[in-house]
Amino acid sequence: MDRVLSLVAAVLGPLVVLAASVTWLLQYRDEDDRLAAENAGRVINSRVLDMSAAAAMDAILAQKLPKVVVLGPSYANTDLKPDLLAAQLGISRDDIVLLSVPNTVGAHWYATLKYRVFEGGHRPRLVVVVSGLQSMLLTTPLTESSMVNLEAQLPPEGDPLVDRLVQAPHTLGIARLREQRGKVRQALLSGLRVLPARLLFQADAGLAKDALLRVFDDSNIDMSLHGSSSPVAFAATEVDRFYTPDLLPRPAESFLPFTTALVQEHDARIVWVRPPMSPFIPAHLDDVVLDGVQEEAIALVGDAGGSFLDMRALPMSSQMFKNEDHMNEEGSRRFTEALGKALLDLDAMQPAADPTRAGPLSFTVDSEGPIPSGGSRTWTVSEWDERRGTFEVDAVVASSVSGGVRVRVGAVGAVAGDLGGQRARATFEAPSPGPAPFRVVVEVAPDHPPVEVLALALGRRLGRQFLVGDAVALEGRTVETLGVRVLEDGVLVDRSLRPVYARPPLKPPLYDRPLVDLPDEVAAYDTERWSFLSDEALRGETNFGSRCSPLRILEGGVMLGPANVPCGEVKHKGQGRSCHTTDRIFFTAPDGTDPARNGRVYRLALEPQRLCDGSAWIYPKDDLTLDFPADQVATLTEGAAYLRVVARYLNRRPATSVLRLTVDGQVLLDEELDGRAFDEGPIDRELPFRLPPGPHDVRFQWKNQDHVFYLLTQVSLGERPPPTGPER
Repeated sequence: MDRVLSLVAAVLGPLVVLAASVTWLLQYRDEDDRLAAENAGRVINSRVLDMSAAAAMDAILAQKLPKVVVLGPSYANTDLKPDLLAAQLGISRDDIVLLSVPNTVGAHWYATLKYRVFEGGHRPRLVVVVSGLQSMLLTTPLTESSMVNLEAQLPPEGDPLVDRLVQAPHTLGIARLREQRGKVRQALLSGLRVLPARLLFQADAGLAKDALLRVFDDSNIDMSLHGSSSPVAFAATEVDRFYTPDLLPRPAESFLPFTTALVQEHDARIVWVRPPMSPFIPAHLDDVVLDGVQEEAIALVGDAGGSFLDMRALPMSSQMFKNEDHMNEEGSRRFTEALGKALLDLDAMQPAADPTRAGPLSFTVDSEGPIPSGGSRTWTVSEWDERRGTFEVDAVVASSVSGGVRVRVGAVGAVAGDLGGQRARATFEAPSPGPAPFRVVVEVAPDHPPVEVLALALGRRLGRQFLVGDAVALEGRTVETLGVRVLEDGVLVDRSLRPVYARPPLKPPLYDRPLVDLPDEVAAYDTERWSFLSDEALRGETNFGSRCSPLRILEGGVMLGPANVPCGEVKHKGQGRSCHTTDRIFFTAPDGTDPARNGRVYRLALEPQRLCDGSAWIYPKDDLTLDFPADQVATLTEGAAYLRVVARYLNRRPATSVLRLTVDGQVLLDEELDGRAFDEGPIDRELPFRLPPGPHDVRFQWKNQDHVFYLLTQVSLGERPPPTGPER
C-alpha cells in the first residue's frame, strides 16, 4: 500500500507543482499589466479618460459627424496625423475622427463600427483601419485589459459573431504562457539591474528604476544597431511575441470579411492599411505572416468590396521611428502624406466602383468621324449601374481652335475648350442616370471648325468606362523628371533625374559666425534669419514631409553627417549629427569631443548635391539644368505640347528667375517671372507648337538671379493640358 501511495505521489506531485506553476504564471501581472487593467475600457487615443471609451467615442462621434473614421491599435495613433490626412483628402479636420485603442484586434474594430458608428446613426464615407496584418487576423484579445476593452464596446447581451469568433484556441493559450514567461524573466532581470543601485547607494527602488528607464529609453537607442551584435544576444528573444505566424487564423476565419461587409452594408468604403515598420526592427518583432496570407487577405477584402493597402514599401529610415514599430513626428508626417495620396488614387471618398461585376457598358452611337460645324454626336447608353460608382463625364476633343464645343447629359452639360489649344478637356459631375437609358451628346457650334472626339469616358478613376478612346487618349502621356518613384520587386525606387548645376553653391552669409557652446558636447550656430530653411518650416513643403534643410556643418572643410536628424538624436547619439530648428542648427563632433573646445575649425555650408527626396534645391544665384531623356520624350506619340513646372518659393519677396526650354537647339520658352508666382500653383505653359513624335533633345534651364531659395519638385512634358483644380 505504501508503495502504491509512493508511486501515486511521485506522479501526482510533479503534476500538482506543474499545475500550480502554470496557474501562477497565467495570473502573474507586472506593473504594465496592473496599469492596463486599471485603465482598461477608459483609454482612447493614448488618453486615460474618466469615462468609458465607448461613452467617449459616442460623444466624439456626435460632436464631429465624421466623413472619415480611422481605427486601429497604437499604430493608428502614432503613425497617422488626422489633420494632415484631412488636408490631403480635401476635407475639414472636423470631418475626420481617430478612434485608437491600444492592443485592439479585429473583434474590437468590428464592435466599434457596429455599435458606436453605425448603430449610433453615423454614416461616414470612409473607414480606414491602420494596423499590422497580424492584428487584422487575430480574433481573440490576448490580454485581460484588451478583453475588457472589447466588452466595453458590446451590448450587455453580447454579439453573436463576436461570441463565435472570439474563442482562443489552445495554440494561443500556449503563446500566452510564453508571453507570461517573458514577463517573469523581464521582472527578474529588471530586479537584478536595480539591485546594485539599491545596495551601493541605498537608492529607492522606484527612483533607481526610473533612472534606468531614462538611460535605456528608446530615444537613446540607435535602431540601426539592432541585430548587428552577436546572435547569442538575441537568441532568447524569439519567444517574446504572444504568437507566431502559424498560430494566426486564416483571413477567411478572421473579422476581415465581416467588417468589410458591415461597412459596405452602410454604403461606406473601407481601406485596410498595413503600415511600414522600422527597417531595423528585429525579425521576431516584425509584422510577419505565412506565405500567401496577405494575398488571401487582399482577395478576400476585394471580394467583399473593400481595399487593402500594403504601405511597407514606403521608404522609411530608422530616424523616423521612436521605437521598432511606432513612428515619431517625422515618420508619421511622411506616412500620412503617402497614405493620403494612395487614398486619392483609390478615389476613397467616393462610392466604391466595381465595373467588373457590373459588366461591359452597353451603348450605341449615331455617327462616326469628325463632328461637322453645327453638328452633334449622340451616344445612347443602356443604364448606369450603381456598382460603377460616381457618375461623371470626361471628354477630350481635338480641333484647330478652342471653344465652341459642348458636352452634355440630358440638360446637364459643360463647355469644353476653356483650356484652349488643340486638345480641350471638359470634366463634370452629373446626377446618376440610374437604370434607365440615357444620352451623352457632344455639340459643335455653327461657326466652329469640325471637331474630333479623342476620348469620352463616364465615371471616375477605378470606375471609369470609355465610350471613345482609353486612359492614354484621355490623360495623354507625360514625361516627368523629378519625384519619379517606381515599384520594383515590391520596393519603391527613386528614378528622378539628377540636375546639373553651373557652379558650386555660394557660401552662406557669415558662414564663420561665432559658435554657441552648449552642454553635453553639443554646439550650435544661431540661424534666426535662416528659419525658412529649417526642417520644421519645410515639413509642409517637401515630399512626404521629409527633413530637407540644406544647411550643413563643415569640420576642417569636411562636411559632417548624418544631417537632418531629430534633435534628440544629436544630443544622445552624436557622431557628427546635426539638426536645423527655426533658430539654431545644432551639431556634434564625429569623435564625441566638444566642438566648442576641441580646437577644430567649423563653418556653415550648403549641401552641394542639392537633392532631397526626389526634389532639387535651387540656391541663390544658382543655374540648374535638366535634360529630358530622348527615349522617354519619344514615348509621347502625339508629341509634347505642354510644360509644367512645380516649385516652392521660400523667401516670399520679389525675385526674378528665368525659365528656358530648348528643343533640338531651338528655344521654345524663355520667360522671366517673379518667384512669388509659384505661390499661386504650378507654372503651366503651352508650347508654341506640338513637337513631332520621336526622340528630341529637350533641355530645361532655371536661372535664379537673386539671393533666394527654391525647392523644385517637378518638371514635366505632356501631350495634354496638365490637370487643374481638385484631383480626380
